[in-house]
Amino acid sequence: MALSTAFTKLLGVRHPIALAPMGGSAGGALAAAVSRGGGLGLVGGGAGDPDWLARELPIAAGAGEPWGVGFLTWAIGDEAVERALEHGPRAVMLSFGDPGPFAARVRRAGAALIVQVTDLEEARRAVDVGADVIVAQGSESGGHGARRGRSTLPFVPVVADLAAPVPVPAAGGIADRPRRGHRPGPRRRAGSRSPGPDRVRFSSWTVRGVPAGRGGCPGHRRVLAHG
Repeated sequence: MALSTAFTKLLGVRHPIALAPMGGSAGGALAAAVSRGGGLGLVGGGAGDPDWLARELPIAAGAGEPWGVGFLTWAIGDEAVERALEHGPRAVMLSFGDPGPFAARVRRAGAALIVQVTDLEEARRAVDVGADVIVAQGSESGGHGARRGRSTLPFVPVVADLAAPVPVPAAGGIADRPRRGHRPGPRRRAGSRSPGPDRVRFSSWTVRGVPAGRGGCPGHRRVLAHG
């Protein structure tokens, strides 16, 4: 059953879920799988390694569904963004740095600009550059933004108020571990939808479904599968 939100309408996906563009883990196969499942698959472009992009982007693009690519903003130049845009992504996501130098180029190509923020200063900058989507990432997300950031659930509604009407997805710790199985539990899923966020953004959990050799560290997958 599809859930229609501002995010799904903007990106043309069926479900308000996206793959976090984890560098070295979110490859083309994983992004394509998420896209075929109705979410937004985001390839982890990291620092824009040309060989990685040349290998992984065509795989995601070949899924025939909306997909995107994410970068570490501080680590890339114009060449990485241009290389990604040649493959026609529906969205480009920029994290950890000033998105300003790349914002206009992304929009000229017709892609949605997604900016990830870890504090209110970054959120204000994302609004200023005209981000189409602003991801509010709490400190549970790998400790990113832990020095200045906030925990996900209290952080998201503050960003949603600041950025309205821009969609504000939640990222960071959107899962708990039920007694049986290893799926994101209902408490965090429910909390992430109220108040404020337009979607839930899963990351590490999706790596469990990728066959060996097609994206993701084997050790990472073992930890997620067995604890």
